[in-house]
Amino acid sequence: MKTDQFLWCCGIEDTFIADPHPHTGKTLDEYELTGHYQSWKADFAKVKSLGVDALRWGIPWYKVQPEEDRWDWSWTDQAIPYLVEELKVDLILDLMHYGTPLWMEGSFLHPDYPQYVEAYTAKVIERYGNLIHMATPFNEPHTAAEFAGRRAQWPPYLSDYDGYLAVYKAIMKGTLRQTALLQASGCTCVQVECSGGTVTEEPRLSETALIETTVQSMFFDFLTGDLSPLEPLYPFLKEHGFTSSDFSYFSQRGTGIDVMGVNFYPQFSFQHIGLDREGKEVRKNHQLWTEDLIRTLHSRYERYHCPMMVTETSVRDDLVMKEKWLGEASQAVLAEYASGLPVVGFTWFPVIDMYDWEYRVGEGTKDQFKARFGFWDQERNEYCGASQYRKIIAGAKESRR
Repeated sequence: MKTDQFLWCCGIEDTFIADPHPHTGKTLDEYELTGHYQSWKADFAKVKSLGVDALRWGIPWYKVQPEEDRWDWSWTDQAIPYLVEELKVDLILDLMHYGTPLWMEGSFLHPDYPQYVEAYTAKVIERYGNLIHMATPFNEPHTAAEFAGRRAQWPPYLSDYDGYLAVYKAIMKGTLRQTALLQASGCTCVQVECSGGTVTEEPRLSETALIETTVQSMFFDFLTGDLSPLEPLYPFLKEHGFTSSDFSYFSQRGTGIDVMGVNFYPQFSFQHIGLDREGKEVRKNHQLWTEDLIRTLHSRYERYHCPMMVTETSVRDDLVMKEKWLGEASQAVLAEYASGLPVVGFTWFPVIDMYDWEYRVGEGTKDQFKARFGFWDQERNEYCGASQYRKIIAGAKESRR
């Protein structure tokens, strides 16, 4: 990946939870819900119209490997070459955006998950390696561990931090294998994680805030193999199943960070927690703005000293705030790049409206769960943000000539 040129990017939401929910029977395949499997060519044309350099987009693993010994590349064989060769848009490939194949009993806790995800990654490299020079092995390990291991919403439906860490360890074992394969093939790994956390002014909640903030960034410590920054959490980690052998295993297998992907949502990346009059915990979103994004980028660089990208950012539903955030955030990040901070890209994610993940666990039709983050709605009507982003990108590219 060239880090001497700023990359303007966008993304298409690609969460794939193919397992029917135990109570609702519903699945969460965003490509299916949004019609992307049918409209991929037109969707890619919309991406191209923005003038972006690259698209964050993922392969539905459960579809390309419907059985342990059977592969089906028929759809991706059409989509990936068309995007890269015909439209000349680079692909930042999501290999894992949460879900595992249906045949993998126990999902992430299948004893062979790390080997399976490594084999899948090897197949992708073998088939598309000539078309892909940027890839994300696993998008947001924290989020997957949270929903699959702590909230019991995704397979394997565990709860509490025991479940969280069990899932997290399995994901990391697989991700380190994936990363080593991709790096050996010459592909740049864009390692994507949340950049949020929890804030509080209440001393009794300070430990909770520390835990909830640290677990959203410790992915990068696992990638470096240096777990010493997690020392304040050692008692907590050990209490919930992180053993001495785990510390030894991960400390010896760091791959380094090619590019750090920072996902930052001003409306909900951070939570504020406090206590009500009865001493009960109260949570609310802690809204942030560009200064908070820039502060996050600087603190990440001071700690990890690697190139970075804003790999996801957007605003949900509030159209006035969306336009303001798009303009101010993109220019703030570009200004930091110009001043020498190695933040090498900006990504609006997603550009096509998606469906809230609560659709899978809640009652009602998908139309009751529309989430307006993008520039096109679910029916592909262009609205707020598209023309603005085109102008931002065109102006930035003109000024660098």
